[in-house]
Amino acid sequence: MPRVLITETVLRDAQQSLVQGRLKLQHVLPIAKNLDDIGYHALDAWGGWTFAASVRALQEDPWQRLRTLRGVIEKTPLQMLIRGQTLIAQSHQPDDVVRAFIEQAVEDGIRVVRMFDPLNDLRNLEVPIEAAHKAGARVIGALVYSPSPVEDEAWLVRSANRLKALGADWIGIEDVAGILAPVTARTLVSALVAGTKLPVSIHSHSTTALAPITYFAAIEAGATGVDTALSALAWGASQPATETMVASLHDGPYDTGLDLTLISQASRYFDEIHDEYLEFQDPIAFRNDVYVLEHQLPAPVLAVMIRNLRERKAIDRYDRLMHELVLVRQEMGYPPMAAPINRIAANQALANTLSDKRYQHIDQPFRDYVKGLYGAPPAAIDAGVRKRALGSSEAITLRPADLLQPGLDRARREMRKQGLTPTGVDQVLTYILFPEEAPGILRPSARRVEPAGAPSSGQPVEPVPAAAPVTAVQEPPAAAAPAAREFTVEVDGEPYRVRILADGVTGAPAGAPRAAVPTPSAARAAGGNGAIQAPMQGMVVKVKVAPGDKVRLGDVVVVLEAMKMQNDIVATLGGTVREVFAKEGAIVAPNEVLMTIG
Repeated sequence: MPRVLITETVLRDAQQSLVQGRLKLQHVLPIAKNLDDIGYHALDAWGGWTFAASVRALQEDPWQRLRTLRGVIEKTPLQMLIRGQTLIAQSHQPDDVVRAFIEQAVEDGIRVVRMFDPLNDLRNLEVPIEAAHKAGARVIGALVYSPSPVEDEAWLVRSANRLKALGADWIGIEDVAGILAPVTARTLVSALVAGTKLPVSIHSHSTTALAPITYFAAIEAGATGVDTALSALAWGASQPATETMVASLHDGPYDTGLDLTLISQASRYFDEIHDEYLEFQDPIAFRNDVYVLEHQLPAPVLAVMIRNLRERKAIDRYDRLMHELVLVRQEMGYPPMAAPINRIAANQALANTLSDKRYQHIDQPFRDYVKGLYGAPPAAIDAGVRKRALGSSEAITLRPADLLQPGLDRARREMRKQGLTPTGVDQVLTYILFPEEAPGILRPSARRVEPAGAPSSGQPVEPVPAAAPVTAVQEPPAAAAPAAREFTVEVDGEPYRVRILADGVTGAPAGAPRAAVPTPSAARAAGGNGAIQAPMQGMVVKVKVAPGDKVRLGDVVVVLEAMKMQNDIVATLGGTVREVFAKEGAIVAPNEVLMTIG
């Protein structure tokens, strides 16, 4: 009987799930050789949310990160995750961009491409599968597991056979919410193996704590591989622990053949650097919640909805929100609850819960979904909802990317207008996917300085943007305050030494110039009842207003990215914007004041 193959996720999905994708390259390189020696089937190391985190939070070139990893990890294949035609973004990309992205990733070191479409609309995997094969990568064509009256076992087997016909080498089950139960896994995997004659890979999360039992049932039913994470970054919203699965299969018919001693050494390393990431850890990501089985919404997304209820003093509507989540998904045609569709469904359910009438307020992403711009849902969208969202216009029936013009040459022209001269396709792709943030890492003048006290061993260190304002320094949560750390930052060409104290207050040596940046408490005092506060820790993606602008109650004033989602922060009163403290690209703490309105 063949050994079970383990794909290690600590470099991508695990750290994406638990520390917001902030794992620094300087912390990966010392352990990379050890990971390479363990003998994993693959290392899930790139793509997904970590690409965005590299550009937006770490201010590093994600392509150079991949090339650096490939230079150290020589034996173990590197794997990336893409969401079909969207790649790693929120919206669909033109075919030339998809092909170039996959070709560049394989050239830079990717050997396995795992891909799924958030709607299980397999038209959106045709070009990615073709491009990955042409580039020489192995393809895992995955289906999102999100049970409904239409996506049953027979439907999944038919879809898996279509993936096989498209050219998938493996069939993957993508259980984004950790809701695949052991009994279901046993019958589903048996049916997939018998129906496709391809290897089957299971990827789950420990959200409901079912995943390790589900893995074992799937393995007994014939699954070839499972995804796990070193215990230092396992469980909760992450994958089951590698050590647990390897130990449970040891000396049995499904022995992985991996050395637990080497695995434990690698896990201890990540334990030792754990405190470096306390400020990015949300307790919700570490808990188990079996009620996810009912609404299929990952816990971090649900947490944002609950915070919104509390802010609006409507927590008594929680049960109604739960009912709305189920009902809205049904009216949307039972889409799989994967990003970004789960966010669209959750936001509409919240709007329905807070409004006098259902669908009184409809955001543009929901209209785009109904229009068919994400693809076709498994079942028909409710006729009444369709009319509310689209009026007299019709939804598209073709593949969404067929509406898109080629993007590479257009992006090059836009870059030249901004004074950017791309030296490679990778830079053009970064600009296409993140046009607002990319110039900060692509301009030659965007120099970075190292943290004070950085080791002189020659290992890469975490960069600090040259133009980063002092406000970009994160104020850590009080319950998880790290030890004092010092950084050198540059403001208007002038270097400053900034010390992050244990209580989250920033300071500088005596005599150093002080930036006129108010602390959150001072801003609250200044703003009074007109203060707009961050409901959660996250990164400011967009500030949509400026001092002097008139806003109405409910207008979106800031877009905050947290827990893999972009969240609209709205004005809680009408009036004139007095002061704006939020800076695009800055990390803000919960309750930090973003602006004042009076």
